[in-house]
Amino acid sequence: MSIIVQKFGGTSVGSTEKIKRMADRVIQEKKKGHDVVVVVSAMGKTTDTLVKLVSDITTKPSKREMDMLLSTGEQVTISLLSMALQQQGTEAISFTGWQAGIQTDSVLGNAHIQSIETRRIREELGHGKVVVVAGFQGVTEDGNISTLGRGGSDITAAALASAIKADRCDIYTDVDGVYTSDPRFVPKASKINSLSYDDMQNLAVMGAGVLHPRAVKHAKKFGIPLYIKSSFENVRGTFIHGMAKQNGSSTVIGVTFEKDISRIEMFDCEDVEGFREGMMCELASRHIQADVYTQSCRNILSLLIKEQDLQEVLFVLEKERDRWKYSRIEQRSNLSKVSAIGRNMKAHPEIKIGMCKMLLENAVRVKLIGESSISVTAVIEKSHIQTAVECLHTGFGLDYENMMKATV
Repeated sequence: MSIIVQKFGGTSVGSTEKIKRMADRVIQEKKKGHDVVVVVSAMGKTTDTLVKLVSDITTKPSKREMDMLLSTGEQVTISLLSMALQQQGTEAISFTGWQAGIQTDSVLGNAHIQSIETRRIREELGHGKVVVVAGFQGVTEDGNISTLGRGGSDITAAALASAIKADRCDIYTDVDGVYTSDPRFVPKASKINSLSYDDMQNLAVMGAGVLHPRAVKHAKKFGIPLYIKSSFENVRGTFIHGMAKQNGSSTVIGVTFEKDISRIEMFDCEDVEGFREGMMCELASRHIQADVYTQSCRNILSLLIKEQDLQEVLFVLEKERDRWKYSRIEQRSNLSKVSAIGRNMKAHPEIKIGMCKMLLENAVRVKLIGESSISVTAVIEKSHIQTAVECLHTGFGLDYENMMKATV
């Protein structure tokens, strides 16, 4: 019998009425003859509410206790959804991350899944039950509850789908697919009907919030098709698999952005490249994503990181100051970054040139610009992000009307 994994995000299960509607979607798949595993997030803004409670207690919470607290949000949802399914005559059982056999490493707050023991899930599927699993969480080797970071339920769903060899993993969310930019931010964004794993990975890594990049990595490794679809509308979504073609004829397939970025500069580095390699290894061990830029002629190393990681990165830099040998640090917050995403971008210098020109014409000052094989990224003032994203989206021909013309 085929197995379908369904994942419902926080907005999809934000109230008991919404949970009942999601139960209907689960039952629809069950009636088609599939075994169904459901992964859910915490209801609505539950995680934010829990974080606010912590701020009323302490400014330096233990990571272990934070994970213990934040994991409770999903536990509420799995119980309620299981009850909703049972109320409609469908047998269901709920599992926390550790009950589902999800083993992680010990990087609390941003753990990575190491393995999944699927025996209990398979047993319950064999008994005809829908298995409802708490996303975003697992357990470390020494028995501590761990969380996977923001968007972690995507990772749980894709990893479970891979472990149980599911036929498909459906990601239900508050948008009806993957767009050329966030449609809540860019009204003229175009929906993309299908994407390759690599193109979706590139978009996700550079800020497209519809799907976590580690979820795409799991799906690609085991060839699990992903289907991004709306929780609330019965419309076609975006299919992600290995053979999708690039949308349209443009090198640029999307414009992504991250609003809350900090920049750290280390001056007078004795060994810029050695510092760079050591810093990247240290941050990788903590699962912190960073863009690193070097100015060897001035012995300066620049880091772009998420604002939420700023204090931890500053702690690492201070701890390793004697080893990495720099004279001083300067930091700047209230920045954002905007990226044009594509393939083989370094072979298209016109993208970087055009991006600079478009931003300049729209009075957006570029603090830093860099390129890789998949993107050209500009760092700008946070207050200019809306203007920057919209002008680049239009300038690279990604607006809905232009994309429609390209496919005619």
